[in-house]
Amino acid sequence: MKTTYKAEAGHWYSKEGEPKYTIIGANGKERNTTLRDAKKEGYVPSVTTVMNLIAKPFLENWKIDQALKSALSLKKFKNESDNAFLVRCKIDSRKIGIDAAKRGTVIHADIEKGFTENIKTKPYLVVKEWLDKNYPDEEWIAEGSFCAEEGYGGKIDLYSKTGIFVDFKTKDNLEEKTPAKLVFDEYGMQLSAYAQGCGFTNPERVSIFIDREDTNVISCYVWDKETHKKHLGMFDSILSYWKLCKNYDPTTGAV
Repeated sequence: MKTTYKAEAGHWYSKEGEPKYTIIGANGKERNTTLRDAKKEGYVPSVTTVMNLIAKPFLENWKIDQALKSALSLKKFKNESDNAFLVRCKIDSRKIGIDAAKRGTVIHADIEKGFTENIKTKPYLVVKEWLDKNYPDEEWIAEGSFCAEEGYGGKIDLYSKTGIFVDFKTKDNLEEKTPAKLVFDEYGMQLSAYAQGCGFTNPERVSIFIDREDTNVISCYVWDKETHKKHLGMFDSILSYWKLCKNYDPTTGAV
């Protein structure tokens, strides 16, 4: 496994584990890497790209809630058509998700700086304190990328050489929620896929949630080791489906 430390920008990796988020197009300009490019170059999809095929009912319900809130809060313009108003509501509702994603990116970056540059940001210090208490004397690797022999790749928020895999998520109002209410099977699947990609068969998997508004507040969930086999089986099934759906198997080059 080759470890790199480039900024996340796309969803493809080379067979050497290098992120290949963008590519230089025929016009000489940089653009996002496509499935067609991946087939040509032999790139593998990321764990999250594969898992995008999974239905996410809680996320979809959240999106519906935001759209309804926008419809209730926005005033319809005089002579504005229903379709135009619906489009405006959709655009307005997406702003919340975009803002949340931006805040999450900043928090992830602050934690990464702590592990890679020893910059003691607030979210890093809170996370590191919990890790030191529960997993003392570990050597941590932040934002390491890999390519699995099964034909997928990824970039891991944090993992140790002993096989502890940590994923960071940002949420709102953490103090009102218990760790068990925050996790979904897809989070376990993601961590299990990372572990398999790095050659670990019995990993420790940890989901750490950081409050977007108050990064002093975190909630940590350690997955039962017994669920690793289940989650890995679920991911591998989706990976097989992805290969069939996209008519592309990176392990064989078949299209």
